[in-house]
Amino acid sequence: MMKSIVASFMLVIAAQTAVAQAMTTADVERCNAMAATMAPKKAEIETLQAKRDELAISVEELGEVWEDAEIHRLASSAHAATADETKAAYQTARKELMGKERALQAVARQFNQDIASYNQSCATAK
Repeated sequence: MMKSIVASFMLVIAAQTAVAQAMTTADVERCNAMAATMAPKKAEIETLQAKRDELAISVEELGEVWEDAEIHRLASSAHAATADETKAAYQTARKELMGKERALQAVARQFNQDIASYNQSCATAK
């Protein structure tokens, strides 16, 4: 069992060495440049996720406030005005959340394409 694991590991190392030897200096530089962009993009995705998650909590809270205000809408015109204000705040926050989600998805999609491109040209034998 151990011999087969060691043999598999040696084959992986040999394949990586063959790929590295088959690449020109320009290819290596291009791959290194591509690899250097991965960490900042991943950090950007994590930041966008944190902002989205924080906003989602806020949107949920605003939704609850609106629901509470909506219950008393018919009590008076002041209650109706409060319900309208809370509804507008909730809808604005929802739109902002949707925008953050679309931005996150766009960055994640580009990141996945970059990884696929890197894997295709830099991490596999040709």
